[in-house]
Amino acid sequence: MSHRLDVAISIVITLGIAVILSFVIRVVVDRIEHHITRQMESEGSREKRAHTMAGILRAVALIVIWVIALVTAMQMAGIPIAALLATAGIGGIAIGFGAQTLIRDLLAGVFLLLENQYDVGDSIQIAGVSGVVEAVGLRTTTLRAADGVRHVVSNGEIRISSNQTRLFSRSVVMMPISYDSDVDRAVAVIRNRVAQLRLDPTCGPDIQAEDEVVGIDAFGADRIEMTVSVQTRPGRHWEIARELRRQLKSDFDAAGIAMNPSPPANPS
Repeated sequence: MSHRLDVAISIVITLGIAVILSFVIRVVVDRIEHHITRQMESEGSREKRAHTMAGILRAVALIVIWVIALVTAMQMAGIPIAALLATAGIGGIAIGFGAQTLIRDLLAGVFLLLENQYDVGDSIQIAGVSGVVEAVGLRTTTLRAADGVRHVVSNGEIRISSNQTRLFSRSVVMMPISYDSDVDRAVAVIRNRVAQLRLDPTCGPDIQAEDEVVGIDAFGADRIEMTVSVQTRPGRHWEIARELRRQLKSDFDAAGIAMNPSPPANPS
């Protein structure tokens, strides 16, 4: 009777320690999550990512604590653990073979979140599809394409992720001019327009750097392709590019720079 009482007390103490450790883990992880989100500039997607990672850390820690506690309690109660572990091992192998894709997706999702490859709202290309990120989960990433199509991509299928809006974006505008146009004049008009755009109260704050690149990008069969590249705030490159094209069209017309096809004369 005394032995059984000692075993029962030991089991209760073991489970009590597990409860205390679980509470401590929850408090510590919650404080870490709060500290991380408080230091972030914006709350939206980064806060969601921190919450997701905190949930993963909390779940893993609790699983480890309670597995150890239950195994210890079963040993104290005299339950044969070796046979149970062998059976669980065989079952785990069978489940592992059947859930390889799921495990691959979950592991890939963990590393995506840890490496912070993209956030909700970023414009990216992954697994052959592109769009704006609507949701980032442990198993899938959800994109909304420009045509409105919603793509759900398994994280395990992502080999390369291309992010167009991380840290900064770049507006690249191609302006065709005829072969008989003055190239130097076209370059001067483009640079003047970019300088004016920087002073614009609407577009100016979205242009980040003074490193615009202007020059001839290619010689076509019937035109010269002039290209200007401007660094912008993340995700603002499309708006800046549209406005730049609109204003450059008016500038070229005013400067007499022809954009109509005019192929070079063939030497006779």
